[in-house]
Amino acid sequence: MRTMRFRTRLLLSFWIILIPGLCAPAWYIFQSLKTDIIHEATANAFTELDFIGWLLEKNPEFEDNLALDKWCKELATHLNYRITVIAAGGRVLADSEIDSRTIPELDNHADREEIIGARKFGQASSIRYSETLGKNLIYAAKNINYPISPSGVLRVAIPLSLVESRLENFSHQFWGLLLAIFASSTILSLILAQKLETPIRSIIQAATDIGEGDFSRRLEFEIETGTEFSPLVRCINDMAGKIGQNIDMITAQKQELEAVLEGMQEGVMLLDKEGRIKAVNSALTGITKCLPNCVGRRPMEIFLNTEIQSACDKILGEKVHMRLKAAMHNDRVYEVNLVKIPEDGAVVVFHDISEMIRLEKVRQDFVANVSHELRSPLTSIKGYAETLQNPAFRASDQAGEFLNIIVKNADHMSRIVADLLELTKLQQKNSQPEQFSVFNAAACLRFATETCMPISEEKNIHIHNFLDASVLVQGDEFALTQVFRNLLDNAIRHSPPGSSITVSSKEESDMVVFAVEDEGTGIPRQHLQRIFERFYRVDKERSRASGGTGLGLAICRNAVRKMGGDIWAESPPENRTKGSVFYFSLKKNKDL
Repeated sequence: MRTMRFRTRLLLSFWIILIPGLCAPAWYIFQSLKTDIIHEATANAFTELDFIGWLLEKNPEFEDNLALDKWCKELATHLNYRITVIAAGGRVLADSEIDSRTIPELDNHADREEIIGARKFGQASSIRYSETLGKNLIYAAKNINYPISPSGVLRVAIPLSLVESRLENFSHQFWGLLLAIFASSTILSLILAQKLETPIRSIIQAATDIGEGDFSRRLEFEIETGTEFSPLVRCINDMAGKIGQNIDMITAQKQELEAVLEGMQEGVMLLDKEGRIKAVNSALTGITKCLPNCVGRRPMEIFLNTEIQSACDKILGEKVHMRLKAAMHNDRVYEVNLVKIPEDGAVVVFHDISEMIRLEKVRQDFVANVSHELRSPLTSIKGYAETLQNPAFRASDQAGEFLNIIVKNADHMSRIVADLLELTKLQQKNSQPEQFSVFNAAACLRFATETCMPISEEKNIHIHNFLDASVLVQGDEFALTQVFRNLLDNAIRHSPPGSSITVSSKEESDMVVFAVEDEGTGIPRQHLQRIFERFYRVDKERSRASGGTGLGLAICRNAVRKMGGDIWAESPPENRTKGSVFYFSLKKNKDL
């Protein structure tokens, strides 16, 4: 039934009600009419029986049974009834339907139902099958007292087929009328079902469209069958409008939330109640490198960190909020905040604090380095100054030497302070690229070379200049001179006597790359990434002994970056076994 159409179910339901409602009364009426017709035929048979009995009494006495049988046959041709005269013992004396010669051979009729009834009540009737005639007959019998047959029984019979033929004609008319009523009722039911099904199908189609996401769908008609469906139509239209508004609002909120999550630098991970990942933002996929396979996995599978998995298990248990620091691959450190969502999982946020930790370490190293760099000359100055406080010592020949040491250490401290101030000035980044001028880089190198000439001649180190005299760059001329001077000074201090330093350049796209190459002992590979930090020294004792402040390369890096370039080092250079080369890039002149 559930798979049938509404119209079919309605029609079947109507038939279930209509068929018993029509057939039961019709069957009752037919049976009642059949009974009445049989009663009427039986009554007519008794009437004819009385008439035949009256005729038999009025007729003269018959000579014998043969004459009586002849009379019965003649009378039966006019009345269309079977007439039978039966003696008191049940023997048949005459019968209108049986040949006279075979009458003596007939069975005794004393046990016939109508004969027994007539003997008992005076007259009786019955309907039964006649073995003699081979058909159903209606029998009516009464007692007679005739000379030829004293205490006999007169019986008439009419074929039941006459009654059945009448009933059959009536039945054809009756059932034809009943079929016409049923057919017209069925057609009317189909029309009514169609009228009911049309609006219902429209309503169903509208509800289906709304369920599939077409919230603009509306039912813009009045139901033809009346106002019964109007409230339902209004409800569906109102429901579609409200659902559309809610979906639009939810979609907007979802898009806003996704935009917020995608715009966050922090990695966000949403866990379900089972502790599996439901959603992540792009920042987290960058941390874990698991796109698109993060969803559905456990945190341990993508982070390989027992601390994070343990924290997630706790937050899904009894904990409401947790915070921890977790170290990841590539020396990244994250502050992990976990917040429980009641009955729905948890939110885990990863904040990268690697740079903060690195800066804190740099700050601590800077403070320690500055303290260490200043403590040594201050200690020397304080010691020699206390010695000179002795009047006797001031008169000695060593007093002048002590004063020279104090001045030397004071100069060293002054250089450190000056370099720190210069580095601070460069880190302020208060100059914009459009304020830079265009100048010749070769002129800056010549000035820097002249400044470093005394110490290079002292160590017999030759500086080879391979710069093109026409190389024009954008930047700060003073800053570039300072970069060349620091790189040359650094190369001279760490190169053996009698070696050479080469300065060259080459153009790459819109940049000019400069190279300062020495023939020193080189820089171990593990120190290459940190040599541009403030006060970072590869060989601390040797660096201090050479008079360096430990800030030269840091100043170079900030100056180059401020001019829009970059700086790096290689040690040893390509196809070499020793020495170092420092590269830095600057923007070319745009007019070239």
